[in-house]
Amino acid sequence: MENESKSISPSFSIEEAGFVLKTFWNIEGSFKPLDSYLDQNFLIKDSEGKKYVLKIANIDTAEDELDLQNKALLFLQAKQIPKLVLSLGGQEMINHLSHWWRVLEFIEGKMLSGVPFHSDVLLKNIAEFSAHLSAQLSQFSHKAAERYIQWDLQQATGLIKGWNNYFEDSLLKEQILQVALNFEAKGNDIQYLRKSIVHGDLTRYNILLDDDGKDVTGIIDFGDICSSWSLSEVAVLLLESIITGSKTPFSDAYEVLKSYHHIFPITEKEARLLFDLIKLRSAIIVSACARQLHMDPQNLYVRKQFEIDSKVFQNLLKYDENFVTALLMDACEYTFFKTEADRKTASLLIEPNDFQAIDISPTSAIYDDGACKNPKLFFSNIQHQLHQHTGYTAYLSPTISLAENRETEQATIALGSYVFLPENTVVKAPSKLTLIAQQGSKSTFLADDIYFHIDGIEHHFKINDSVLEGAELGKVKPVSAESLFPPHVFIQLDKSGKAPMFCTPSEKKGWQLICEDPLFLIGKTSEKFQETGNNLLAKRETFIQQAQEYYYQKPMNLVRGWKQHLYDDNGQVYLDAVNNVTHIGHSHPKVTEAAVSQLKKLNTNARFLYKENIAYAEKLLSFFPPSLQVIFFTCTGSEANDLALRLARCYTGEQDVIVIDGEYHGNTTAVDEISTCLMDNPTASKSKRSFTHPLIQPNTFRGKYQENTADVAQLYANDVTEKINDIKSQGRNVAAFISESLLGSGGGVEMPKTYLQKVYQAVKNAGGVCIADEVQIGFGRMGTHFWGFEKEGVLPDIVTLGKPMGNGYPISAVVTTKEIADAYRKKYTYFNTYSGNAVACQIASTVLDVIQEEKLQENALQTGEYLKNKLKKLITAYEAVGAVYGHAMYLGVDIVKDKKTREPDRYKALLICEAMKQNGIIIYPTGDYYNILKIKPPLCFSEQDADFLVEKLTAILSVMEN
Repeated sequence: MENESKSISPSFSIEEAGFVLKTFWNIEGSFKPLDSYLDQNFLIKDSEGKKYVLKIANIDTAEDELDLQNKALLFLQAKQIPKLVLSLGGQEMINHLSHWWRVLEFIEGKMLSGVPFHSDVLLKNIAEFSAHLSAQLSQFSHKAAERYIQWDLQQATGLIKGWNNYFEDSLLKEQILQVALNFEAKGNDIQYLRKSIVHGDLTRYNILLDDDGKDVTGIIDFGDICSSWSLSEVAVLLLESIITGSKTPFSDAYEVLKSYHHIFPITEKEARLLFDLIKLRSAIIVSACARQLHMDPQNLYVRKQFEIDSKVFQNLLKYDENFVTALLMDACEYTFFKTEADRKTASLLIEPNDFQAIDISPTSAIYDDGACKNPKLFFSNIQHQLHQHTGYTAYLSPTISLAENRETEQATIALGSYVFLPENTVVKAPSKLTLIAQQGSKSTFLADDIYFHIDGIEHHFKINDSVLEGAELGKVKPVSAESLFPPHVFIQLDKSGKAPMFCTPSEKKGWQLICEDPLFLIGKTSEKFQETGNNLLAKRETFIQQAQEYYYQKPMNLVRGWKQHLYDDNGQVYLDAVNNVTHIGHSHPKVTEAAVSQLKKLNTNARFLYKENIAYAEKLLSFFPPSLQVIFFTCTGSEANDLALRLARCYTGEQDVIVIDGEYHGNTTAVDEISTCLMDNPTASKSKRSFTHPLIQPNTFRGKYQENTADVAQLYANDVTEKINDIKSQGRNVAAFISESLLGSGGGVEMPKTYLQKVYQAVKNAGGVCIADEVQIGFGRMGTHFWGFEKEGVLPDIVTLGKPMGNGYPISAVVTTKEIADAYRKKYTYFNTYSGNAVACQIASTVLDVIQEEKLQENALQTGEYLKNKLKKLITAYEAVGAVYGHAMYLGVDIVKDKKTREPDRYKALLICEAMKQNGIIIYPTGDYYNILKIKPPLCFSEQDADFLVEKLTAILSVMEN
């Protein structure tokens, strides 16, 4: 049963199409051809900017099929549904030159296929939109709906059988056929599937979204509308719009189905068949590609699609049917497995023992001091916690995987429990058991209605041997030198027989329905590990002011850091590409040692005399030129910049400050008034004070003067002369010019060479003071130089430090000249209770040592240049990448809507960052338009990390521009 062959697509010229459009609809405008397999489509834009789609049907398309589509559009009449534009004669379509012509209003939106991250809000909106569509179509009827179409899943098994010989791969051929046969075998259940008219093509290519990728703006292409199983609509939706390409496919499917079911309820029998229908839809797609390739083997597009769809199909087969069905039924509030309320056993695995719980969750001390990356230390830490070699871990405990893993989501949730026991301890059968499988050291026994897995025992049983309750099951095996754990067994109870030892956090909900807590087998029960991320977020929103924003729509609950990685409460690991605060790496042991050691001795305010702050001041000043040898200790970068302004204003007797537009210098009142970064200070452009004078940002990609302009540095620097003259014309003079030497908040923008030198010279000639804000970019991050101002060849009068200075511990400083400090001292004193305290100074001193000992400045240069060169290759490869900014280990990627106009695209930048997080990488937007991906990682970042970052960014950009 195959579709009759269609003739080639219509090929009317733009002139011919324009004549028909004008004659029958009185519409004129520009024409843009749109892709179509069988028809001919044009996008029309009239003189008022209104858009239409002109659809010219294939000559073999039956009138009643088009009438079915038209009537469905008229019946639905929702804002997300394309509106049919009637002709001047009130007709739904016109037959002209043997073809049917129709006009639809154009719906704006981006395809779901180009959105790399599906937020909870988006999933809910897709589900509700689709369910309402299903509910409405279930009330619609049309005589042509009972038509034959190959995408009607009622036809799938017959077509798969007929097309099965087109496969060259014998394994794939058998897998495809088996899906069809398995579905047919459920004929008794299939008869209960309800029927209705369905859209039939709710795919990621037909669902349109708004700019920020959160709401459905439209659904297009009603060409597959027909009468079919109602359930097929949601099967298509879940497979092609939710599961395919998702990093958490069945977690997403669960949320969508749950919302869909509340609006358009699915019966229990339908829910049991849903996974079968999903696989059937995947099988028919692959079969259709195989058939097409057989007829047209040179078609590269079809071959590529065949490879993609085959991979999707085979990925589906990897999922345990019990797991998926139990999860999908639970979403519809049905039960797949009977729940054992309180399973008990007469015998225990071992004699009663003084077991104690061993915490293996990510917050546990067993991972301290880098043990999350050090197997020997991890082994030792667990062994140290055991009492007489015994202990147990909780069922469903999250863990951290010590294996080097670049997977998107790691399997870190224990679906059983470790029981630590001395070698050769006898383990007894808790009930009558039959051995049904042996895989390595893992033995699987069947006990009535549940499978009992035990890993780590030696026994003499063969497959199908039984052991009586209370009899010896085996003895605890000695562990190998490579083992992460001291002698143990891993025990697990599983209703399916196929549960893994560990699952991913997104699959936890499904496996919980199949596995049970096994600790009653040793007379214990598990501590319940709750998913705390959502709970914490709710509390944060309750108790912490919402003006204090957080990263990501669904932030992870971070519990641990090590070097350039962060870990959440589920044990997921993230490559940290934004934390310039933890300059030398998270949880550096030397920093920990310095802090703890000093805390044991002394930590008091800075009005007392002690050597720690004096020694650190001497060490820090050795990194500065001779003119900058006076230091003030502060606690934060904001305080440092605040004090710098006070010093400058005191020294010059003036108040006016020149800044660079789009820069951020802190959050005290004084520095907020001079910060003009719209990201950190959204009202900056409206609240500019009369004493704040922003210079045009010297960005040669987005700025007034671009990279190929002659004397571009001078053109930008001319602005400072104008600002100085303007200040003087009002009877005042310049107090200070403050700037980073690389525009951090601007996205890591390097200024044109000599620009800063020219500005410094003009300000100093006018009697002003030059302040170098090194809060973000100092301490070797520039690679070629320890300080950013050195890289630019300028000598500031005041330098401010912060963030990386204490590797996350609050310490900052102002370094200035003796003349400026003396002028301030004549009028004021400065006191800050916690500034320069002994603990802070010991930590900061250690940071300087580590930078030198571990050659982190050198690494910043080498790895930073390597990463920047790889990122720059994306500019020519992807329309969205406009520019790559920065130097060494402070970089930015400018995301644009269009390379020619250079229009920034904040929504795309945010979606990229959300998708990068799902891929285990932390980056985030910055800049006035929130469109620049900031990349400023700890200086221990490696070239391998750079490869991983660019690999994932490339994959995401490819999805967005498919």
